Amino acid sequence: MKARYVGLLTLFVAGCGTPSAQPAAAPESTPPPAATTAEAAPTPTEAPPATEATTESPAETAEPPKVEEPGTPREKLMRAHFSETELIRSAVIRGNPSAAIGPAKSLTKMDEMGKMPASWKPTLSAMQKAVARIKNSPDIPAVAAATADLGVACGSCHKKGEGPKVEIGSPPEAGSTVKSQMRRHAWANERLWEGLYVPSDDAWKAGVDALKGDIFPKDALKGVHARSAVATLKRVVESAGSKKTPQDRAATYAQILETCAACHTAMRD
Repeated sequence: MKARYVGLLTLFVAGCGTPSAQPAAAPESTPPPAATTAEAAPTPTEAPPATEATTESPAETAEPPKVEEPGTPREKLMRAHFSETELIRSAVIRGNPSAAIGPAKSLTKMDEMGKMPASWKPTLSAMQKAVARIKNSPDIPAVAAATADLGVACGSCHKKGEGPKVEIGSPPEAGSTVKSQMRRHAWANERLWEGLYVPSDDAWKAGVDALKGDIFPKDALKGVHARSAVATLKRVVESAGSKKTPQDRAATYAQILETCAACHTAMRD
């Protein structure tokens, strides 16, 4: 989609010709006529100024063909939903709930799917209610709760059909720096989210275990609000492993999202 414009510079070099030498005078008294075989030298012409090319080749101007996204309409929809929920969660974690409104609206666009199976209706209804709450919620706690409920809605549908599969792996080492601790924290957050939307008991447990212990160095936390958020997180994590129902896990995950937003906001201030 980028067109390249190539400027063509043409240099014109004009040469001056030299007339032929005149023949020697004849002894006759009448001078011979002037030689007529030598052509007059051409008058030099000034080269036109170089200009940029104004025409483009078809290859440069033609729009590249659109590559059709692979998969069935359902698979395409699931990929879009995954991306949109990632944007929503990221907005909440950053403490910027207004940034969650756009992707939340996109979640309800399903025109390409045509008629939905009847078994999807409860999930779609729960998702639409959560989206409405995200759009109208006045604060982080309300948006965080609606986001967690989105995960539960996704998980309820995945349990009925062929939902996604996840490979849990091992968490990053906690280390002793804020950066290394944040990598571990982010990994744990992803596993907790998978516990809701896949849903996966193993992913939930892995996320809880990765958050246990001293999460951040105390001297790295700026101000009382950041320290308070981390203290709340530790308290929530202590009981998170005992949560078994989707609703209880959603409530716990919403609290964790709140602490993320509070800490990030405090560290920016």
